[in-house]
Amino acid sequence: MILGLASPTYAGAMPADGGLSWLLDRCGEYGLRALEASLPEAGGEDAAEVGRRARDEGILWIGYWSDDWVTPAGGAAALGDRAARAFDLAVAGGVETVVVFGHGAAHNRFTREPPLAEQLRILPGSLRLVAETAAERGLRLGLLPHLDYRGHELVAVLQAVDHPALQMAFDTTNPFPVCEEPVDAARAVLPYAVAVALKDVRIYPYRSNDVTIWGAPLGAGSVDFSVMLPLLAELLPDPDATTACVKLRVPPDGGDNAEWMEQSLRFLREQMEWS
Repeated sequence: MILGLASPTYAGAMPADGGLSWLLDRCGEYGLRALEASLPEAGGEDAAEVGRRARDEGILWIGYWSDDWVTPAGGAAALGDRAARAFDLAVAGGVETVVVFGHGAAHNRFTREPPLAEQLRILPGSLRLVAETAAERGLRLGLLPHLDYRGHELVAVLQAVDHPALQMAFDTTNPFPVCEEPVDAARAVLPYAVAVALKDVRIYPYRSNDVTIWGAPLGAGSVDFSVMLPLLAELLPDPDATTACVKLRVPPDGGDNAEWMEQSLRFLREQMEWS
């Protein structure tokens, strides 16, 4: 696997301007060969320039893009237009894989407008359009369960879409908020995954109104990495070519980004060999 960095690790810490270039500096600092980060906003950094620098430094740039798959603003045509604009930026930046995810705050398996069964019925139509738009540009998509649906639910959506441009992505802690064991989610999602985010959190169960989830350095939280890491090698369709990006969620006033990053990389490098 190709060890990399996911941009949320430095949420709140990276500069407002030039954030992608700053993240490439962090990849160089830690000897990482991949960067998961959002495609630039209009008027922001030049995607082509960021992509040239990433290639020159031997860093794979995996893009992020999100939209509402259930009730897309403006309907299907507008969704297709937004996808086309985002994917054109990806092509300009030399991005080949884009991790895509829905608007979980609007629709998830616990919301009722529409009910879960109807959400899961609608999703394939939206994602088929998105996949076709990506395929026209030679892109590959990784559909990420993003605190909205369980792994097997989105794998069923993937199978309903049945388009080679649409694959899966996996985050090691996203199953927790949808009441799913991460190892179970991994077994469902990893056979289709083209990108992985390595994240850890501590779960503090107490009373129903007092359950809390806080980010943690890798290996210091509630994810069972003794099982999870071997599953990556066992179940990913192409482990050697798959990116595994460190994605830390440092609580406000709860830790130092650099210290957490160094601790997490020590943990990973003690557990496995990385490309």
